[in-house]
Amino acid sequence: MKNSKENLIISLIFILLTVFILSYHYLVGGNLTEIMLNFSLKILYKTGYLGILILMAAESALIPIPSEIVMPLAGILAKTSSMNLYLIITFGTIGNLIGSIILYQIGKYIRDPFIKFAVKYLRLNIKYVNLSDNLFTTYGPSIIFLGRIMPAIRSVISLPAGFSKMNLLKFGLFTTLGSIPWNAALALIGYYLGTNKYVILEFDYVISAITLIIGIYYLIKYFK
Repeated sequence: MKNSKENLIISLIFILLTVFILSYHYLVGGNLTEIMLNFSLKILYKTGYLGILILMAAESALIPIPSEIVMPLAGILAKTSSMNLYLIITFGTIGNLIGSIILYQIGKYIRDPFIKFAVKYLRLNIKYVNLSDNLFTTYGPSIIFLGRIMPAIRSVISLPAGFSKMNLLKFGLFTTLGSIPWNAALALIGYYLGTNKYVILEFDYVISAITLIIGIYYLIKYFK
């Protein structure tokens, strides 16, 4: 019964959020995306390149700060302020490298206690640990490079690399090489599309669609 009530509450919150976004958009004539965008840009502008570096380091150290938001915002600043697009990509990539090395070191030093815990309490089969070690030994550079240009995976890939004690120089090199195209692509999206009023106005519909889908999902769970 408790879970059922929680599903209903979550559903109502997201459905009401959808109603609020659309009402604010149509009845008041405002745009929530534009308000949040301007607020975020002010913070990022004040912190500058150092802020980009810190945020991207945090993202790569598994702190939930999406690069999909940080880098496009930074790209907008490159077009609307004195910030340099190349420096934005450079500092974002340096941040990725720092955060990835931190997570790599965490993985390296918690490997044994983590595996013991997972085998004992999570029923982890030790053969998968050996498989991971073998994959990183044989294909480590390719795994890191491809992992860095894949959403979600890019933030966590440093942990198994640390578990497998991959060569740190190779890890750092391919982390950097994989981060550059990802950061460049996101920054360029912000640079070319982020100041487009039509795109900004349409984004309210995207957000309201997402919140409505989440609300309906939890409503179905409640009725089930």
